[in-house]
Amino acid sequence: MRSSRLFLLLVFAIVILYAAGAHAAGVDMKDPRRALGREDDVRIDAQLVQDTISATSPLNVTYQVQNFTSAPVAVADKVCDISYDAESRTITMSIGSEIPADGAMPHVVLIGPGEKKVMTTGGVVHIAVPSVRSPFVSVPGYVQIKVNVLRDLGPFHELIARQTQSSLPQRLSDELFDKWIEGNDTIFLNAIPVRWKPGSHWVMPEADRQSVGTF
Repeated sequence: MRSSRLFLLLVFAIVILYAAGAHAAGVDMKDPRRALGREDDVRIDAQLVQDTISATSPLNVTYQVQNFTSAPVAVADKVCDISYDAESRTITMSIGSEIPADGAMPHVVLIGPGEKKVMTTGGVVHIAVPSVRSPFVSVPGYVQIKVNVLRDLGPFHELIARQTQSSLPQRLSDELFDKWIEGNDTIFLNAIPVRWKPGSHWVMPEADRQSVGTF
């Protein structure tokens, strides 16, 4: 009798831990660090892990892709670029591949019709901001996330199948490279306010000193 109670308690604990883990992996829709973007029945919710940014701080995000269309879509989940525009004081995090680098097909995650998937990504912010405090010095105030979604998967079925079977990179022909660009849809999410942490600053390489404020 006692062993059966212990078994039931163990099963209950596992269920609770699994539920907690599933909740933690999602996007908190009430979090002020959340952003939303939707276009042509593909919805993306994203949540920043941190809301305080410094010159060389990591920038991590959890994002959720919901596909309300009748066909699968894909996101190159391992591709993430971070840039900064000093004029708008906005850090832009670009997720997914708008133009595949070196003609290689990036790893993609498929989101089927009516399906929702949660992923995480991140990078390091490198921003050249003068260390002198002044009202005339522009510092980052916002983070905007954009996600590149591949909508037309028809031409890539064979490469996607190979990708699931092999760790070797798959090459895109010139025709498929063009179709990737044509089938890509960039979805912009609303900008999220962030706080700038002064103190440490990134020392700009000599070659880049003529382009202050760039990534």
